Amino acid sequence: MTDLFLQIGLSNAAFSLGLAIAALLVGKYAKRPHLAHLLWLLVFVKLITPPLVTIPVETVSRVTPAATEAIALPEPATFVTESSPVIVMEETPLPALPAVAEPKPQSTSWTGTVTKHLKSFPWLPHLWILGALSVLLFSLVRVFRFNRLLMADSKRAPAHIENAAKKIAHQLKLKTIPAIYTTSARISPMVWWVGTKVRVILPAMLLEQMESRQWKLVLAHELAHVKRKDHLVRWIEWLACVSFWWNPVAWWAQRNLRAMEEICCDALVLSSMQTKPQSYANSILTAVEYLSTPAIRPPAMASELNSGETLERRFRMIVSNRANRSKSRILQAFVMVLGLVVLPLGVASAQDYEAVGKRLKDSVKKGEITKKQADAMMGALKKSAKSNHDAVNKRLK
Repeated sequence: MTDLFLQIGLSNAAFSLGLAIAALLVGKYAKRPHLAHLLWLLVFVKLITPPLVTIPVETVSRVTPAATEAIALPEPATFVTESSPVIVMEETPLPALPAVAEPKPQSTSWTGTVTKHLKSFPWLPHLWILGALSVLLFSLVRVFRFNRLLMADSKRAPAHIENAAKKIAHQLKLKTIPAIYTTSARISPMVWWVGTKVRVILPAMLLEQMESRQWKLVLAHELAHVKRKDHLVRWIEWLACVSFWWNPVAWWAQRNLRAMEEICCDALVLSSMQTKPQSYANSILTAVEYLSTPAIRPPAMASELNSGETLERRFRMIVSNRANRSKSRILQAFVMVLGLVVLPLGVASAQDYEAVGKRLKDSVKKGEITKKQADAMMGALKKSAKSNHDAVNKRLK
């Protein structure tokens, strides 16, 4: 059992790490968020698919003294001669024992070293299963409580919001329109799906603070999540993180997947809606400022407005209007085929405010945004960083 778990764990961890590195490079240097998102998704698919080619778990076989005792020796042969009644005993020569070769020193591979140490802990599979069950139970309880709270504090959106959702869905070429709800809870705009009808949840207080054209763009962003089927991706992501709770690659991929997801949704809204990038950036900024105050943190199954915490990169992409709107279908097809071949085989940094400020100043000089907008974006970035810092300190305490 230990060997089986080690083979599955090491094989899937190795192949998923390779896919994660490829996704990171594509997202950072190729500037193709759609391809990067696809590769990050393949990381999770790889984690939950059984490997057909596994990393061998080395075992050592030794020749023990008991093994030599098992070698059968022939009994002495006896016979009677015709010329004498005396019984003559004649011993047949004993066969030579097979020579036992002296063990030769072998170079130990990294897999052999790892498995040698891991196999000394036979309780590891039990810890893996116990941890997965604990994460599963905790996450399901949280989902149940959040869903109950959400349904108690939510109601169907007014007619003018639903009519706006129909028009936006038509622009996004979204065939099935989800149910639109408003809630009195202080939460982020999100797409919520737990097996029933897909719901888009909008906080009522945010709708009251925003102008009509602004909340329509926020609604468009959430409908873009529905268009891309991101609510289904949440469950694949959740299953991988539950199964491989001990693998840091899973949690690293979760953050990067959502970051690429937000950028892809921004690009979809900008390419489908007749809106200026500056107006869209202001709408996202207003929503983010609303979320900078304490709010209810939804479970991992929710597709929030600012998942992935990549405000600096999103604003830079939006205001410069350099979104990679081409989905590069040929490249996506190539990555998918590569994923189908690879799948069977088988740390956050601080915001560079000076660099962000320089980019925003350049955008102001070019007339892409106003100085007031740049100051507001910079303030939102600092609030987001402070919120993340306080959350980390709270966990450490």
